[in-house]
Amino acid sequence: MKALVIGAGGHLGNAITRALLDRGWEVTACGRRPLPLNLEGLPVRYLRGDADNPRCLDEWTTGHDLIVDAAAPYPMSLIFPGRPPEADPFAAAEARTRHLIDAALKHDAILAYVGSFVTQVSPSTDAQRARAGLIKLTLPYFQVKQLIEAQLLDAAPRGLRSVIVNPTYCLGPWDLHDRRVCTIPLLLCGEIPGRISQMLNVIDVRDVAAALLAAIEARRYSEPLLTTAHAVSTEELYALVCRMGGVPMPRLSSSTNFAMFTSYLTELLYSAMGQQTPIISAGMMMATAIDYLDRPSALSETGIAPRPLGETIRDAITWYRAIGYC
Repeated sequence: MKALVIGAGGHLGNAITRALLDRGWEVTACGRRPLPLNLEGLPVRYLRGDADNPRCLDEWTTGHDLIVDAAAPYPMSLIFPGRPPEADPFAAAEARTRHLIDAALKHDAILAYVGSFVTQVSPSTDAQRARAGLIKLTLPYFQVKQLIEAQLLDAAPRGLRSVIVNPTYCLGPWDLHDRRVCTIPLLLCGEIPGRISQMLNVIDVRDVAAALLAAIEARRYSEPLLTTAHAVSTEELYALVCRMGGVPMPRLSSSTNFAMFTSYLTELLYSAMGQQTPIISAGMMMATAIDYLDRPSALSETGIAPRPLGETIRDAITWYRAIGYC
């Protein structure tokens, strides 16, 4: 069996690539940049190009039984009042997903998509709805994820076999994200000034990859699978990371709303000066949706038991130190 993994150098894409290889799949990895560090030494064929280009996508897809989209649009840049985004993230996501669906149908391939838990939550109180509404005005991420997932589900009557996993906050090895959004190295280097009073749900990238492959094998098509693991407060997570990393905890503490508002204003100021903000506030905005995450996880349905959180943190610290993030 042959699999094409779009975004194989990403955090989840790399975990999925490794899981496929472990199960004997022949993997073609692809991405925009030169061979990423986390793919070095893996027995994959690497193609460099642009998955948003329909011709390129069609060439890549030919001869593959499975397409894994682990590089779907992930807009984390905030939209500030009076300043429209440079490009329409919704039009770009709609066009890209349409091309991906067409390619999967043309080549009779299964399409596996790594979505987000945000499509599986719904505010239940007036306060939650108000906060969610304000966040949607400034962060396109929520609506883009909903748009992509809706397109995949709408294509089922046309014969699309899509497998969708919706993970919560992912941690573990092989991450090459922008360091500014990597909580563990920022904590270990003392760059996070304080902790917030926010509940999280954390899952290991390797468990997400295992759940995705189990769902493919079980042919769970057009059924978004919410994959959650460890419910933990931000303070508990920070304490575990700092203890295992041998550094002190951040001393300051604040409410989530205060920290998010302050971070947003800071990002607005840096944007006005044409500079990058040191800490991206979009992550905190996404985390607030966990407050109304009340659906059970589909992880157990796929036969996957979450690995211990301590193991996830240990392996993540080892990886970040190996690549010089901390």
